[in-house]
Amino acid sequence: MSVPQEDEPRGAPGAARGDARGDPAAPASRERAGASPAGTAAGSSRGGGRDRAGSAAGDAAGPAGAASGTGAAPAEPAGGSPSAPAAYWRGRRLGAPPSGPGSLAGYGARLGAFCTDLVLSALVASLFTAPELPRNWSLVAFLAEYVVFGAAFGQTPGMRLFGLRLIRVDRPARVGVPRILVRTSLLVLLVPALVWDADGRGLHERFSQTAVVRTGGTAR
Repeated sequence: MSVPQEDEPRGAPGAARGDARGDPAAPASRERAGASPAGTAAGSSRGGGRDRAGSAAGDAAGPAGAASGTGAAPAEPAGGSPSAPAAYWRGRRLGAPPSGPGSLAGYGARLGAFCTDLVLSALVASLFTAPELPRNWSLVAFLAEYVVFGAAFGQTPGMRLFGLRLIRVDRPARVGVPRILVRTSLLVLLVPALVWDADGRGLHERFSQTAVVRTGGTAR
């Protein structure tokens, strides 16, 4: 009487027999399957290391590249290229234009007007002192001419000849007798009139808050 034999599992013995028969495909596939996670981890580790190293090198080279001109260009200031400095002319801070009527008169025209008024004052004084020389009477005539014509018309005969006019710089109004007296008294001393500021105004004009401007005539 024969005892029935149990069926043995086919998968495992078959694999074992395959191994025993020296089948090279089975161990190799298992090695590849087993090594795949480790290889992936190693590759990820090496790749991540290279990425971090590259990122750090890029960060370190960024400022150096920008400084040497090979990196990113520096940002320009808002509004594009920096604007050129504003031009300056005599009388700009007083609100006077750079040229034409209303601009501050030049030294040549002012000197010509001053000499003209001196000659006229001497001629007027000589009418009263002839045949003697006018001497100090010419100075009295000069003061009278400046005060009367300056307060009444804003310009002396010499200023009118050279296209000049006397104005106030604090507000648009007539110069007035008090300011004319202060200005003329300091002008006669000569020295205050030779101490100029950046606008070409002497001390006699700064103390009286006046200025000599062009009227569109022959002044230069």
